[in-house]
Amino acid sequence: MKGILEKAHEIEEKAVKSYTDSVGRLKGQGLSYTDVEKVVSVISIETIIHKHLTKAMYEALREIEKIEKEYEGVEVKEVAPTPEQKTIIRRIAEMHLDIEKEMINTYRELAEKLKYPVLKALAEALAENEIRHHQELSKLIEKYK
Repeated sequence: MKGILEKAHEIEEKAVKSYTDSVGRLKGQGLSYTDVEKVVSVISIETIIHKHLTKAMYEALREIEKIEKEYEGVEVKEVAPTPEQKTIIRRIAEMHLDIEKEMINTYRELAEKLKYPVLKALAEALAENEIRHHQELSKLIEKYK
């Protein structure tokens, strides 16, 4: 998967340069603010976004692989926590619940303000992901009451 992301990132980098050069050529021909320049400019901006997102996805996968390797082959055993441990689990979950609420609100606000569709969709997807985190933490709190 990382190989595909590397390839996508390289293609996006080439595309950004090509689109930027194309806008320059259009302006050099006196075609400033034409519909062609507008379309090419918008695509150029979105391609810049794609370039950065592919790099971020690649970096995220590298970090995830490290964590997955740490837990590879580790046997998880269900252990009944003591009342004190239940309290600790609940407190940790409650603390993170507040963080998740803040992230949900932040991503929703961001989605409302973003004008680029791909970033707006990403912010909305992140808000939905944070909602799922909130639900999972709520389940933990309920389980360890």
